[in-house]
Amino acid sequence: MLNTGAWFTTLPPATQAEVLAAGTIRSIPSGKYLYEEEHEPSGLHAVITGSLHVIGHSPDGNAVTVGIIRPGDWTGFLSCIDRLPHAYSGIAREDTQVFSLRPTQVTQIFERDVATFRLLLAPDLAIRRKLGRYIVDDTSLSLAQRVAARLADLGRSPYDYPVGPMASLRNISQEELAMSVAATRPRINEILRDFAARGLIELGYGRITVIDPAEIDRFARDG
Repeated sequence: MLNTGAWFTTLPPATQAEVLAAGTIRSIPSGKYLYEEEHEPSGLHAVITGSLHVIGHSPDGNAVTVGIIRPGDWTGFLSCIDRLPHAYSGIAREDTQVFSLRPTQVTQIFERDVATFRLLLAPDLAIRRKLGRYIVDDTSLSLAQRVAARLADLGRSPYDYPVGPMASLRNISQEELAMSVAATRPRINEILRDFAARGLIELGYGRITVIDPAEIDRFARDG
């Protein structure tokens, strides 16, 4: 699975070999944290099976889902780069297996020269571009458009820029989706049912499947 990840496949073969030789495999039970907000850097982690939800906490303590890390995706780039505590938490929403590099191993592999360090920077730079778009979206799009954009973003690798394929959203509640766009759960339910009636998504227990990704993207953009 690591060999198919979008970021890992961009690494030179020699760097890939170093990463694979240095890391270890860990199991994270459902509901447990891989890393926590404001805790010390824990290194770089790839999901092998299962999934991680990356969440931030608002001043009033509410958890906001900012991304979903699926098999082949990596997480932990920011704290590896700036060496500051984690800005978000990573929690397993199902039993999850990860491949991890310790911070010292990340430094040894990726900080030997500028070109190699740029490989480590690339995923986080993609996130910076997306964050700029989110700021514009929050001031210019309707709530329904923001929900469509959020469904598309959460269904894709957070590091794909430009955007990649869209996966089903599993183990995410309407309450979590509402928090991520600053809306109420009843309003989110109304919007999701409207999307389902239009044939854009399919709703299941604990699952939202986008069945027309192109139209979801178009609606998020044009309304």
